[in-house]
Amino acid sequence: MDFLNGSIYERELAGILSGNETVISKASRRLDEAGKSALASMLKKPFFVTRSAGSLGADLIALRHDFSMIIEVKSSVNDTLMFTESSGQRQDQATRLRDLCQRAGLFVIYAFRLKSVSGDPWRIFTIPAKPEGRIRHLYEIIPNMGETKNGNFVMKWNEGIPLTRLLDYMNQEI
Repeated sequence: MDFLNGSIYERELAGILSGNETVISKASRRLDEAGKSALASMLKKPFFVTRSAGSLGADLIALRHDFSMIIEVKSSVNDTLMFTESSGQRQDQATRLRDLCQRAGLFVIYAFRLKSVSGDPWRIFTIPAKPEGRIRHLYEIIPNMGETKNGNFVMKWNEGIPLTRLLDYMNQEI
């Protein structure tokens, strides 16, 4: 099964986003200098992160004065995730999360962790939405996941934005 130990990766991402020095130090070992700098920026600009894992919600909620993120975490040894797998449960969950976020003017973020890869193993995606307010600027730099000809979502790891690049954008000094 490709999705074993998913909660390990939820905790890893939560640790990075919340500015946990131990998690950031460990995750930085496999990164270039720019990636290390992006992760280190979380030490100064951490999010409040809470796990909300369960079949009805997203995995993580990350809040900070400037950004709010509703995050669903997926991991795999394969570089492509088809939402038609698992009897369509992933597709149903994605559609439900999209609709709930849309009602609040938000959007859902998918964090895809590819196992056994060098460099930044995280890629970030979103589902097509119409977010409102300043959060729109963040939405515009995150790639939408793809859709099959039947309208089911698919994530191709190499088409997402690296987590380190997204963090660099969110934490840049203005």
